[in-house]
Amino acid sequence: MFHYAAGGAGDEATVLRNVQHLDAFRLVPRVMRDVSVIDTSTEVVGGSLAAPLLVAPMGMQRLYDEGAEAGTARAAAELGIGFCLSLFANCSPEQVAGAAPGQVRWRQMYLTKDHRLNEELVRQAGAAGFDAIVCTVDLPVMAERFRDAGNTFQTFDNEVAQAWSPALVREPFFKELLGLWREERPEATAQQFIDHVFPHPGCGWDDLERLIGSSPLPVIVKGVLHPDDAARAVGVGAAAVVVSNHGGSQHDRSVGAIDALPAVAEAVDGAVPVYFDSGVRSGTHAAIALALGADAVLVGRPVLWGLAVHGPDGVRAMLEHMTKGLRDTMAFVGARTVSDLRKATVRSEPGPSGAVRLRDGDRLAAPSAR
Repeated sequence: MFHYAAGGAGDEATVLRNVQHLDAFRLVPRVMRDVSVIDTSTEVVGGSLAAPLLVAPMGMQRLYDEGAEAGTARAAAELGIGFCLSLFANCSPEQVAGAAPGQVRWRQMYLTKDHRLNEELVRQAGAAGFDAIVCTVDLPVMAERFRDAGNTFQTFDNEVAQAWSPALVREPFFKELLGLWREERPEATAQQFIDHVFPHPGCGWDDLERLIGSSPLPVIVKGVLHPDDAARAVGVGAAAVVVSNHGGSQHDRSVGAIDALPAVAEAVDGAVPVYFDSGVRSGTHAAIALALGADAVLVGRPVLWGLAVHGPDGVRAMLEHMTKGLRDTMAFVGARTVSDLRKATVRSEPGPSGAVRLRDGDRLAAPSAR
C-alpha cells in the first residue's frame, strides 16, 4: 500500500520534480517586524479555514486505516482545515458530513461519459451538505505505473476493488447505469466502470460548461497547468482553479506544478481564487506556494502517511506540524496574515546560467537586488 501512495506514473520523474522544484525556492527573511500575532485564517470557496490548507482528494483510504475518509475529515475539521472527498472514496458523502459537521467540504469528481452520472454525483454532494464540486480535468487516460506493476498491486483485483466500488456504486442509480453489480465480484463492477464510463478522453470544454451550468454548487476546476486553460476555465464559469499535475501519479513528464503556478495566477488575475496542489510536504512548501500566487494549498501524500501510521490521530499530528511550519515561516518573512505572504520575496536557486529570479510582490528585480 505504501508504494501505491508514494509512487507515480512511469519512472516517477514528475513526483520527484514537484518536490525538488518546491525545494529550489527560497524565501528572503525580513527583520524587525511585529509578528507577535500571526493570523493564518483565510476564506475559500465554501467558507472559512483556520489555516489555508485542505486535504486533497485521495481515494481508497481504508487501505491505510479502518476509519478511512471519515476519520481523516474529522481530524482535519478539529484543526479548522478543509477536506476534499475523492470520487473513489470508501466513505460516502453522508458519512464524511456526519463525521465532520461544519467543515468546509468539497466533493471531487471527473467528467464521465454519461451526463446523468455527472449530474447525479453533483446531486449527491449537495444533498449531503457539501460546499463545492471539484472537477478534475487532467486525466484523459489512465497512466502506466511501473512501480505498481512491479509489486503486483492492481486497482481492480478483488481485494482492492472491494475497497472502493461498493461506495461508488451502492445506489440504485449506479446499478442501473452500469447494468452490473456483483457483491461476490466487485472487481467486475470496478472494471466495467473504467471500461465504459471513466476516463473520458473525448470530453471538452462544452462538457465542463454543461456541468457548471447545471450544478447548484460552485465548481472548482482541478488539474490546470497552462495559463490559457486557466483563463478558459474562468470563462466557462469555474468558481476557482487548482494548479495541479495529479501529484505526478498520472503524467510522468509534466512540468512541476509550482513552476506553472505564477503564470496561472497572472492569467486568472484575481477573477477567481487559485489553489495549489502537488508536491507539498511541509508548511514551508505551503508558504512558498502562497507567496507565488496561491490562495490555499491542498495536501496529499503526507496525510496518508499520518493516516497509515496512527489513524486520524496521525493525520491530526501531521497537519498540526504543517500548520506550525507555515506559521513559523510567516514569522521569519514578516508576514502577519496569509495575504502578507504575497509580499514576500521569493528566489529560485541559481540555474546553469547563474541567473536568479526574485519575486517581490508583483515586482521582478534584478539578481543583484536586495
